[in-house]
Amino acid sequence: MTKVYTGICDAHGLESFIECDEVGKTVRGMGWRARANRQRHATVYWVELNPDRVRQMKDLIKTGDWIACCELLKDSDFTEMVYIEDEMKRSWKMLPNPELDPYWSPPEDAGYYETTDAKGMPL
Repeated sequence: MTKVYTGICDAHGLESFIECDEVGKTVRGMGWRARANRQRHATVYWVELNPDRVRQMKDLIKTGDWIACCELLKDSDFTEMVYIEDEMKRSWKMLPNPELDPYWSPPEDAGYYETTDAKGMPL
């Protein structure tokens, strides 16, 4: 028997994964929260999962790898259908991608930074 889960994914991956009554219904305030964070492409989703898939998702959540959690929800081998609010469908296609967050700065050891001279030329 499948159960419906809802939550938010954004540029940094899965933010929440909560059991709900049916597709289209969220936890109070979830839609508002996603809309308030659209700069990070926050997207409300619903998914129907069987108990084995729920267990897989919860095990991955325990690792804290939010990017992998979001990617798993988008994997057609994991779930047949993910339901997204119409106004957020374009964002869903781009997730996860931390570079979409205009306020995000990568860690210095992530290879994003390069030492340059005053003209912007690599040293």
